[in-house]
Amino acid sequence: MVSSLVNRRAALGGLSLSAVLALAPRWAAAASAQTPVVDEVVRQPFSVEGLRDKAKALAAAPYVKPPAPPTITGLTYDEYFRIRFRPEADLWNDRQPPFRAEFFPPAWLYPRPLPIFEVVAGLARPIAFDPAMFDIPGEHADVAKSWNGFSGFRLLWPLNEPGKMDEVAVFQGASYFRSLGRGQRYGLSARGLAIGAGEPNEEFPDFTAFWLERPDAGNDAVVVHALMDSPSCAGAYSFTIRPGDNVVFDVIASIFPRTTMTKAGAAAMSSMFLFNVADPSPLQDYRTAVHDSDGLAIWTGEGEHIWRPLQNPKAHRLSNYPDKDPKGFGLIQRASSLEDFGDLQARYDLRPSLWVEPLDAWGEGAVHLAELATTKETDDNIAIFWRPKAAWEAGSQVDLRYRLHWGQERFATPDARVFRTRTGADAQADVRLFTVDLQGGALAEGLDGVVVDLKVDGGEIVWKDLAPYPDEAAARVAFGLRPKAANVDLTLRLTRGGQAISETWRYLWTA
Repeated sequence: MVSSLVNRRAALGGLSLSAVLALAPRWAAAASAQTPVVDEVVRQPFSVEGLRDKAKALAAAPYVKPPAPPTITGLTYDEYFRIRFRPEADLWNDRQPPFRAEFFPPAWLYPRPLPIFEVVAGLARPIAFDPAMFDIPGEHADVAKSWNGFSGFRLLWPLNEPGKMDEVAVFQGASYFRSLGRGQRYGLSARGLAIGAGEPNEEFPDFTAFWLERPDAGNDAVVVHALMDSPSCAGAYSFTIRPGDNVVFDVIASIFPRTTMTKAGAAAMSSMFLFNVADPSPLQDYRTAVHDSDGLAIWTGEGEHIWRPLQNPKAHRLSNYPDKDPKGFGLIQRASSLEDFGDLQARYDLRPSLWVEPLDAWGEGAVHLAELATTKETDDNIAIFWRPKAAWEAGSQVDLRYRLHWGQERFATPDARVFRTRTGADAQADVRLFTVDLQGGALAEGLDGVVVDLKVDGGEIVWKDLAPYPDEAAARVAFGLRPKAANVDLTLRLTRGGQAISETWRYLWTA
């Protein structure tokens, strides 16, 4: 995220660290070669401790900006994605474990090559590069003459049916990576680290080298390591990736600040929200909604569940939700039926949710949300991340452990949760109408004793009503808001006997 929009198709490629780790491009000339060649001469011992030491040493030295990548022209978005990695060149295609790795060329918006290694028995060997590994449309074959390395990679596993290899993870561009659950299509992305996200002069750390551990036979996980570098810090990351109905990443990171960092954003992710029924499109669009995520969910350290509907604001804005030792947070796609969107091509109903589960106590801080105005569904205009209250001091080591759940929404929920928000004009000209629909087991008992706990900052509630949905364990809260400020903060939950029986709905209305 930046103060100007980030196009999901235009995240800058990772920077090469050739001064530290030399990529030895070599491709076996033998016609019988079926897998990417690894250099049999250049072997380096590899360990997580060694990678951490490398990041620490890197942070102790002044940041060196990598040389500008070569200018590669001649490929559009569609042409770039017509380039295919040849299946016979897959890494690990000769082994029993059902994992494969394929690589991306340094072209289009990803011109910088970066070293990628295979780790076997504690030894790291560079994966050699050759354009012959790619099936390139004939009219663009000459473009490959300028390639000299990989810009990223994807991991394959039989996610949806036995024997059919599907993408389960992609690492490409800055510190971006993405995944999805069974039966889904790609949507939002995660980031290794965000620095000043949503603010002017945002800094984009880069994964500058990768190490892929060869899985053992029968292993249900694959491990990826990455070295990160940026003007503010360096870092070592390890990802243990376990596919299933949901794909789970266990992330272990050690970050070494070069400078005192007050705007670090851990467990960051980016998504897109254009419009829905609560925040309709100003353009004429045949669809009901267009978004990869429709809400920010937070499970606080004290056990409160917060649901914050996403919006496409008129102007850039930032929100934050202070907490201590959060149990989890994420960007969620609750709208999950085709008719929620009416789009047979993009299939936004199949986009994954992403949930962050901290594996340690993270202390005091806040979940931050950046929402940027956009008119394009190709723009990632939403970002969230955890920012600690205390700055990360120069020369220190910051260790993070967390788990990422990609797929269906999945975390401990209260008895009732919000499934739809709507807004519109009220009969009174200066009043805004809101309806908030909730569903859950507690509402199956009816609404006797249920109280609407509704608070407003910056306006007044003119009227409110609670009504059941017919034949459903669901209810609708409707109310009229008279704004008295340019920004109105709304908080709503249902209680019975003084105890919350729903998650807390948070909404920021802007004039």
